[in-house]
Amino acid sequence: MRFKLPIYLFAALLLCGLPLLAHAQLTINTTTASDWKISNGSLTMDWDSTTGNVWSMYLTAYPSDDLVDGTHTGGDGNPDGLYMDNTGSNMSGYGPSGVTPTASYHQDGQIYLDWWISWAASSSSPFTWTVHYILQPNDPTLYSYVVANHSSSAASANMGQVQYVYRINTTDFVNTYSVNSGLNNLGATSIVLPSQADMWTTDPGRAVENAAVDLHGFSLPSGFGREFFTKYDYSSYEYLHQAHGVYGSTFGAWTIVPSTESYIGGPMKQNLIFTGNVLMGEIVSNHLDNEINYVPVQGTNTTRIFGPVGFHFNAFGGSISTPAEMYQDALNTIPSALTLFANEGELDGQGYVANGSERGTVKPTISGAGSSSANTAWAVLSDQKKNIQYSSNGNQYWASGNSSGDSTISNVVPGTYRLSAYVLGEWGELRDDGITVTAGNTTSPSLTFKPENFSPSGDSAIWAIGTPDRSSHEFLHGKNTYGSVGSCSGCDDREFYGDWNYWADFASNSGAVDYYATAVGSTHATNNLNDWNYTQWGEFDPGLYDSSNDTTDNYEHTIPSYVNTLSGHSGTNGVTTPVPPWNVYFTTTSAQSGQGSHVDLSVGIACDESNLTASLNGHSLTWNALNKSDCSARSGLSGYYQWVVFEWPTSDLDAAGSKDTLTLTVSGSGLQYDALRLEISGNGANPSTTGWHDYEYITSGTDTAADDAVSSNY
Repeated sequence: MRFKLPIYLFAALLLCGLPLLAHAQLTINTTTASDWKISNGSLTMDWDSTTGNVWSMYLTAYPSDDLVDGTHTGGDGNPDGLYMDNTGSNMSGYGPSGVTPTASYHQDGQIYLDWWISWAASSSSPFTWTVHYILQPNDPTLYSYVVANHSSSAASANMGQVQYVYRINTTDFVNTYSVNSGLNNLGATSIVLPSQADMWTTDPGRAVENAAVDLHGFSLPSGFGREFFTKYDYSSYEYLHQAHGVYGSTFGAWTIVPSTESYIGGPMKQNLIFTGNVLMGEIVSNHLDNEINYVPVQGTNTTRIFGPVGFHFNAFGGSISTPAEMYQDALNTIPSALTLFANEGELDGQGYVANGSERGTVKPTISGAGSSSANTAWAVLSDQKKNIQYSSNGNQYWASGNSSGDSTISNVVPGTYRLSAYVLGEWGELRDDGITVTAGNTTSPSLTFKPENFSPSGDSAIWAIGTPDRSSHEFLHGKNTYGSVGSCSGCDDREFYGDWNYWADFASNSGAVDYYATAVGSTHATNNLNDWNYTQWGEFDPGLYDSSNDTTDNYEHTIPSYVNTLSGHSGTNGVTTPVPPWNVYFTTTSAQSGQGSHVDLSVGIACDESNLTASLNGHSLTWNALNKSDCSARSGLSGYYQWVVFEWPTSDLDAAGSKDTLTLTVSGSGLQYDALRLEISGNGANPSTTGWHDYEYITSGTDTAADDAVSSNY
């Protein structure tokens, strides 16, 4: 059945404050290669068929207001506007290097217009790469999707970034707006953007790190309370992500995510959504998670669709008077977008499966994996035999479960998936491969999740620090609520790790963390997570300056003098001195010591760039990092999540009631902690005994990696 422009779309145009043109039509004029003229009655735009850039964009009701940043131009002299910025095998920027693109279009009457630019595969570029754009009549939304084809005879390939960049008009869009950017940052967040002149023109020498600018010395725009600017702070977890945007006194521009199915990395993946005045749509990225890439199966013809993603435009007026109403207007386009996609011939020809009867439903019941708290229990469909964080070749879906462990995952493309389930606050993850989805049917797996505790009663840890929720948010400087008071008035500690001074924070312990996990003699248990920093650094030397010193290494002038007296001190005033080991002190009782012959330390690592050595009363075990991610330096609170279990014999403990010491030492840049737990068990944590394979197991002479390829805990 052909798609007809629905009545509610006309109503939506009126609601968003844009006048409806009764005789508007889809039109495309391809006379000039660098300037295809395209219009749908609500939007008019100029598109370069030699580069793929939408380099000018107007709302028809506002013909004098170009929504593109005209000051940022490319090699062809046109503004960059909206374009793809991809990286991978012989891929950089718009498309594969050394390949001349071709462009074409298909117009289905007044139903839709699909036009595209394509770079063919070559001996040096393994992908055929095509970027499509879609318009339907009188809809102020431009949709786009990307198709990557890889033939069975092509060389091996990878894609590290599939990312839309929209360089938006910097004077018309001066605020960002995001909603539910993290499970610990729910609700709406609006941030005033620093002016481009303040950031880059007035004093460009004040960059302190890649994409991090220290703003202390600038006259900040009204309403801007942030001390640093870094693009990595503008990132959103995909759990609840539907849209984000920028707005000003008149206009709003929004990236819409009608479905996250073609994204990669699962619901805990963080993607960039803004870089200053750049509005982004990041589908694939190894930002904050360095090892994740799209890698097509070698020796097989593959087609991978990324998107579609929408770019919606609106204006204040009519029923829209607040940014929240602008945002809701953007969300209201998603149902009509899915209807459009279901009837779009070019998209269908690439293998897109229409929503509805051509898809299936998965309704898992997972005993033990429920929660009465919203957004706590999660069920995820993803690539088989992979950790969900590395799922990249197939589609992905997720839903939050109820208190009984029931959830519903709708509109699933037919295929065979891994079902993963976890509960934030519990250790462990259920993994069950072979979940088959068929068109028009409901699959209802019934499984049981057991929290992965090693102690005999299941929850009798000797001590625990933090909550195993896959983020370091609860510790000192792990705050991720914009506008909250962190280390300085109005600061957000995620902005940049130089926003606070680790050496000053822990001066009383000469740079070490000394944490009493239990009472020891007359010393009470610490019971204060602000005494545990969210990152254990290998060394702490952020770039800084002050208003009278324009250098980027000014931190050497503010570092406490005691640092230069520490072991291994180096650099001016000790700035590159290794951070001392962290210590956890505790005691055990006779009853606890009698629980078994194994001491098991669980360490949940939210983000890692370093090896970790754990020493129990001088008996050391070392974990050599496998999957590194750089969120500590990029203002994130998690990257690739990992769980490591260190195991010692109970003979390594001191006598019951005596003081035991656990020492933690990192190399390199350090790591972020999610949570720690110490147990005494009878059976131990060896995966061959427990049947659990989602953690790395380390004991004297043994290092067993997590086995992501096997199902477990179901």
